[in-house]
Amino acid sequence: MGMTVMVVDDIANNVAIAGQVVKRMGHRLIEARSGEEALEKFLAESPDMILMDVMMPGIGGLEATRRIRQAAGSRWLPILMVTALTREDEVLEGLRAGADDYLTKPLSFPVFQAKIQVFQRIAELQQALSRHSAELAAYYRQAEDERHLGARLMEYMVNREGLGDPALRYRVTPAWHFSGDLIAAARTPGKCHHILLSDGMGHGLPAAMASLPQFDTFYAMTELGYGIGRIAEVMNGRMHTMMPPGRYAALTLVSINPVMGTIEVWNGGNPYPRLVDAEGKIVKHWKSRHVPLGLLPPEEFSAELEVYSYEGECQLFLWTDGLTEAENAAGEQFGAERACAALESAAPAHRFEALVAALDEHRAGALVDDISVLMVAVPAPGTLEQPAAHEAAAEYGSDGLCMSFHFEAQDLKNLDVVPTLSGVIERIAATKEHAGQIFLILSELVSNALDHGLLRMDSSLKTTSDGFAAYAARRQNALKELQQGFIDIGIEILRRDNRRMVKISVRDSGPGFDWAVQSRMSESGLHGRGIELVRRLSHEMRYSGAGNEVVVYYALNPFNRAIDSSRSHALMQ
Repeated sequence: MGMTVMVVDDIANNVAIAGQVVKRMGHRLIEARSGEEALEKFLAESPDMILMDVMMPGIGGLEATRRIRQAAGSRWLPILMVTALTREDEVLEGLRAGADDYLTKPLSFPVFQAKIQVFQRIAELQQALSRHSAELAAYYRQAEDERHLGARLMEYMVNREGLGDPALRYRVTPAWHFSGDLIAAARTPGKCHHILLSDGMGHGLPAAMASLPQFDTFYAMTELGYGIGRIAEVMNGRMHTMMPPGRYAALTLVSINPVMGTIEVWNGGNPYPRLVDAEGKIVKHWKSRHVPLGLLPPEEFSAELEVYSYEGECQLFLWTDGLTEAENAAGEQFGAERACAALESAAPAHRFEALVAALDEHRAGALVDDISVLMVAVPAPGTLEQPAAHEAAAEYGSDGLCMSFHFEAQDLKNLDVVPTLSGVIERIAATKEHAGQIFLILSELVSNALDHGLLRMDSSLKTTSDGFAAYAARRQNALKELQQGFIDIGIEILRRDNRRMVKISVRDSGPGFDWAVQSRMSESGLHGRGIELVRRLSHEMRYSGAGNEVVVYYALNPFNRAIDSSRSHALMQ
């Protein structure tokens, strides 16, 4: 590859002789007769190499070299000084001015040619290096743009309204620009608090991308009221389909039901969540009983949940393995034992800070893994905002909207019935609060019809905390074996005295039960809380027949006065 070589000398014959050598070697020649002309032609034509005479009138070779070096900036430009001066101090002065090498007069043409060839090779290498540097700089700028875009997307995906819930405290510390640990939280229409903690394989953007498919599924299905078992199933199917082989995410899903006083957990590959009571005792932990999300095909995936019935206010702590594996200067891991000690030694109001402070005190140096820690305040069982009170029953007139739904045994095995009707609920409810309360009422009525009408479950199993887990396991098996039966659901909008009412009727094909006895039993104990809540939320609640049909009237614009629970009981008799 030919170069552009500028020869600078005030003697025309010297320029001509050197110029012939340059041209014979296949290079383009630029001639300059003075330092001033050399500066002008350098700025105009940007030569690749300069042969500079030292002794010239006006701006001499040394000063011209200094100015050209300043104008060239960071660009690599070989400059050869040509002079009869050979003293060491004179050579040093030229090199300090910016020369790269010296040629002595009279010129030795073989040496001159060899010098040009050497600097040509260096120039070609330098040009290639410059191109690669420019490409790397462009790649870096593109990567930074993509990182900022990705960070903005991640921020939008992660920082949903649910993470502003006052019941939550959390901290996510990434080892790289992106965290592969992701947290999400939201509440169902039925007031269950859903929590997600995900730890994607690896670090940075690839790990974060492994977790992203989970978020839309989690938020959308929680908003519709689906349980975390079904949510885990759908998430796993999406990850297994969308992500390349070997990509997975450790996942913990939690559902806290403050009405029923239960906590459901699906844990696949994350450290044990810990439940801490008001006295600082760890009353429950949930082992990882499943493989991480995305490893198993849908037909092999297990959505089985662990159910625990808690008592009193408590706090639930979750963290990723980055916390337990964080090392100090001696290489010792923080470990679960130190984490639990920090929780047990602090007052409830300061437990989260105590855990984070203990971690920060232990940790030394750069992170080797993302660290996420999350605390959820769990309210006492039965905690729910009281609905406004309602007037006594009267005659109702139709408002023109009436819908009915029929679910056979196979439907009940494969569908979450109430979330399936969430669109209907949203259409008939005037506000989000009404939609949530209607969802809760319908959930409890359908759950009772399925559990007790079709599956013939025994609620006495739930009289102890451990009994809840046994009840859930037995229910799951009974549902798998269900072969016949149905549940009919009716939803109708009624009007009385310019007040809109929602009539909800649920009928099952089971043998029914003695609802009067059941009513008295549900006033105490761990079971029966759901139906008691329905009574409190509804304008009227009536059982009929053998107890296998129940009708609830819910007021969309109730009066604001205290609930008369005795009236609700009287209406059932």
